[in-house]
Amino acid sequence: MILLAILSINNISKYFGDQPVLSGISLQLHQGEKVGLVGPNGAGKTTLLKIITGEVGADEGAVYMAKELSLGYLSQKPGMLPHTTLEEYLMEALKDVVFLRQELASLERKMASPAIKENSVALDSLMQRYGDLAHLFEEKGGYMLEKRLSAVAGGLGFTEGDFKRRVSEFSGGEKTRAQLAFLILQEPDLLLLDEPTNYLDIDAVEWLENFLRDCPGSIIVVSHDRYFLDRVVGRIVALRNGNLRNYRGNYSAYISQREIEEISAEKAYKKQQAAIKKDLEFIRTAAADERTKRQARSREKRLRALNTVSRPMKDKSMNLNFSFAGRSGKIVLSMENVSKAFGETVLFKNATFKINWGDRVALVGPNGAGKTTLLRIITGEEMQSEGKIYLGPSVKPVYFDQEQQQLDLLSTPLETIMNASSMGEAEARKHLGRYLFREDEIFKKIGDLSGGEKSRLALAKIALAAGNFLILDEPTNHLDIAGVEELEAALDDYQGTLLVVSHDRYFVSRMATRILEIRGQRVRLFKGDYREYEEMRAREKEEKSALKDHPEALSRRREEEKKRREEREKILKLRRQKRTLKKRLQELEEEILLKEQKVSSFQDRLADAGIYQNFDDARSVAEEYKKAQKRLHLLYEQWEAAALQLEELPEEDKI
Repeated sequence: MILLAILSINNISKYFGDQPVLSGISLQLHQGEKVGLVGPNGAGKTTLLKIITGEVGADEGAVYMAKELSLGYLSQKPGMLPHTTLEEYLMEALKDVVFLRQELASLERKMASPAIKENSVALDSLMQRYGDLAHLFEEKGGYMLEKRLSAVAGGLGFTEGDFKRRVSEFSGGEKTRAQLAFLILQEPDLLLLDEPTNYLDIDAVEWLENFLRDCPGSIIVVSHDRYFLDRVVGRIVALRNGNLRNYRGNYSAYISQREIEEISAEKAYKKQQAAIKKDLEFIRTAAADERTKRQARSREKRLRALNTVSRPMKDKSMNLNFSFAGRSGKIVLSMENVSKAFGETVLFKNATFKINWGDRVALVGPNGAGKTTLLRIITGEEMQSEGKIYLGPSVKPVYFDQEQQQLDLLSTPLETIMNASSMGEAEARKHLGRYLFREDEIFKKIGDLSGGEKSRLALAKIALAAGNFLILDEPTNHLDIAGVEELEAALDDYQGTLLVVSHDRYFVSRMATRILEIRGQRVRLFKGDYREYEEMRAREKEEKSALKDHPEALSRRREEEKKRREEREKILKLRRQKRTLKKRLQELEEEILLKEQKVSSFQDRLADAGIYQNFDDARSVAEEYKKAQKRLHLLYEQWEAAALQLEELPEEDKI
């Protein structure tokens, strides 16, 4: 089956000044295709979308679209929206169907008039027209109009109370969601989405994923949400250094293919460099005889004609490392019956949970549930309405605020780092360089920085603060995928306790071993990772359905859940045991290495004849040597015992 291209991009180039952003790129999109457009910040993804819409002109090349193709574009920054209510604004997206409904109502009034009833010819004509329009109205989903509008708006997080609010008075995030709802209701043939998951909570993102997967139209989506890309798209186009490359499959498939490409490119580069080095060495050391000279000239000629393989380029990324203040006590944070309300509005009540040393907790829940407020209560920036909070005495929190309120908008990145540390200018410049601040960027006013630059600066600042309890509120916002991956790597190495709010499910599924949920004024701690949390929520939905339809099945489900919970606890206990043993082995190996070096040092000193000129010194070193040896043997025994314990533990799939 041959699929027709609905969009064709041919040799598009775009320059900003003398800097090329897009260099002769081409792309074809077929009907029903769902494509993810990825690349580092500043690669030109938004520029390409704007060229497709005609908002920005290309310097070279052309864009061709299928005849009568309808196009919808969601930008990161929505333009001016009307002064109408949300309901009126969304109804405008369905104006064709609304017009049909008005026409049908008009025909009904005409057919009911006495004059028409007495004129059979006119009545037949009107009835024929009414039948045709009614059929078209049904095809366009007219009889489900209000239900459809409510489903889309509700799926994207709007409530019934929002329908009567004026769109022009919405926050930036609400305007973006309103624009997205408008486009979804329009059902264009081609949907261009620039970071559609920004400002959506997890429930809304999941709703959007299901809608986009099932919709018949074509989609090009720019997103840093790897989980979203995995679930929605079937092809990835990667924009890098002005060039575009195609990869079949979702984001995970793209990563696998890219890793293979990078390994192959690195091997090809090293192989060619080794061959060049060998030829140059031969030319340099060639003997004076004629045969060797001919070979040397031949190699020189070959080198001049050689198409050199460029060294593989890697995306610029941060070099992030969090300072660590040492271990705290077992209990890091304890909450007992904590509630928070603003006037009559209750965010949550009777929150009771504990976070222990080494826990890696993700705080999740719908927008407006109170996630940021809970973090601010923990850090002391907000007071609880009721309840008790206990923070361990040796706990040193470090807080990343998603609004970056700790940054002075009138200051500069250089001043920020120098004021937050004892660094001089040269050292502060070097530190900022690790967070991709270059040259004059360090002197820009923070108020003039982009969202991504502010996030990187906030991370650069909190990385200086030595703590053992990291509290991060949406740290992945405004970071590109390379930046998020660097953050993940830094958190992998972090030895302290972690509490993080994030709508990035890929990030949460990688980092979290516990899920803290706020939903419906209730706070509960789930002892499991994100995948297990999703499974639990799915089972709870099934139980609610079962309770409505088949109450007798509920007891069976609960018994099955009890067994699953017991199995999960066994697996979690096994994971904790393995994690403890692996950590113990690492600590022992580090101590063994140090002790071996010490024993070797003592051996060297005792092998030096000069030490025996002072008997007391020699005896002291010999005694220290024996102690070190004894300790080393004990460490060997402890390592062997721990390694044996780890080896004897069963695999998870055998429990």
